[in-house]
Amino acid sequence: MGEQIVFGLAAAVTLVSAVAVITLRNAFRATVALIGALIGVAAIFLIQAAPFVAAIQVIVYAGAIVVLFLFVVAYLGERGVADAPDRLAPYMVFAWIAGLTLLMQGLIVLLNTNLPGVFDDPRRVDEPIGDPEAIGHAFLDDHLVPFEATSLVLLVGAVGAVILAKRAILLEGGR
Repeated sequence: MGEQIVFGLAAAVTLVSAVAVITLRNAFRATVALIGALIGVAAIFLIQAAPFVAAIQVIVYAGAIVVLFLFVVAYLGERGVADAPDRLAPYMVFAWIAGLTLLMQGLIVLLNTNLPGVFDDPRRVDEPIGDPEAIGHAFLDDHLVPFEATSLVLLVGAVGAVILAKRAILLEGGR
């Protein structure tokens, strides 16, 4: 019963913080709300008996990456909203349709899955899932290509952010 209460609290914190991340207009406050979402996810990992993953979640994501985001927000400073009208506003309905379609597809796949372990009791798993050795084997044996692809996507995102920030500063006449 206690696990369910803690899970409910962690899930609520994660969801409320995630909604705050995407709805807050102030970039600094949204980044701080991201810390709450990541800590909530770490609490869920702890409930699932994966303390190593929870620690990595807090140290790497809630610590290092969010600090990097905060540095970028501080570097770019507060920018006012441009006076130009939003050119993408007429297409917002398509974004909502695409989002709802993806949500429906995800629910259909989740409810119709035949994968072993999806609806099983997680306490009956005989192999370790949260210890460093199992995680290392999963990263370096089973999921090496997606792991490296993720690092490339993060690198491209960081380079793109720097280029966009430089362009914005040059358009404003520098600092």
